[in-house]
Amino acid sequence: MSAGVVVRGSGSIGQRHARVFRQVGADVSLWPVRERGAGVGDLDESTGARLLDDATGPRALPGAALVVVATDTSRHVADAIEALDAGATAVLVEKPVAPTAAEADVLGGHPRAAAVWVAAPLRAHEAFRHLRRLVGHVDGAASAHVWSQSWLPDWRPDRDYRESYSARPDEGGVLRDLVHEIDYATVLFGTPALIGARVETSGPLEIEADQAATLLWSAERDVTVTTRLDYITRPTSRGLVMRSAGGTLEWDVVRATVRHTTASGEVTEQVFDHDLDRDIVMGAQARAALDLSPTAPVDQRIARGAPATLTDGIAALRLCDAARAATTTHQETE
Repeated sequence: MSAGVVVRGSGSIGQRHARVFRQVGADVSLWPVRERGAGVGDLDESTGARLLDDATGPRALPGAALVVVATDTSRHVADAIEALDAGATAVLVEKPVAPTAAEADVLGGHPRAAAVWVAAPLRAHEAFRHLRRLVGHVDGAASAHVWSQSWLPDWRPDRDYRESYSARPDEGGVLRDLVHEIDYATVLFGTPALIGARVETSGPLEIEADQAATLLWSAERDVTVTTRLDYITRPTSRGLVMRSAGGTLEWDVVRATVRHTTASGEVTEQVFDHDLDRDIVMGAQARAALDLSPTAPVDQRIARGAPATLTDGIAALRLCDAARAATTTHQETE
């Protein structure tokens, strides 16, 4: 019998989740936030999932193996708590968990918080898992640069980017949209401690949300990390470079390659073609979310490409909040 999955929210990411979970064999229902005009129980044309409404949606939650929360960021916590209280076996919340860590704390304090996943598809990249194995062999001090830089108007060319959630100062901005980079870097290098930050809200995009952010932080594995996140760069570039006395590791996310240069100059490069197919990546995450518990051993979760835990998701938000606070404090003292 296939697992029952309820996807709450039918925007672009909700529809992708519905389609991907169907591809991995789940029995999927789609519960839009806004009425779709179709009859309840009819199939959604774009995903093939059964449609629910505000009468049938709540009744589907208690028997769900997984509820995917793909609504607006401001609703994530409330929608996740509704699913947990109704008795859903597990919940997968889209990133970020909430606009701020403080707003996520009520979910973190829920009696069933251990049943919550947070979407983190970069963890499901084969290249990431290979990189993690290589990082595990690096001893001593190291430096790393992590970045995700792109041009926001190119994200959804068919709509005005200024009307998207990314442009909203209370829900969007690069620190929320691109929190995946902070998440995977903490998996690789350990718990972060912010040293300094600059968050930029002015720029060429004419939006109120942060358009760029540069963070400097230290990690428990004796690694100093710089992070650059922005919406204002062409062409798109995304990846990581780590340097140490033992050599250099490079992950080019756009090209799906990992390059390892040893201290003696020997170079090996591997290409992970499946990482270029977003549905394959999200399919790996979907299967792991259904098969595993967020309380499973970390190595097992990483090996399967599982999402982040709720604790991980809130920790990433705390670093983002600290970056905004550090920027504000600096501006006030200028």
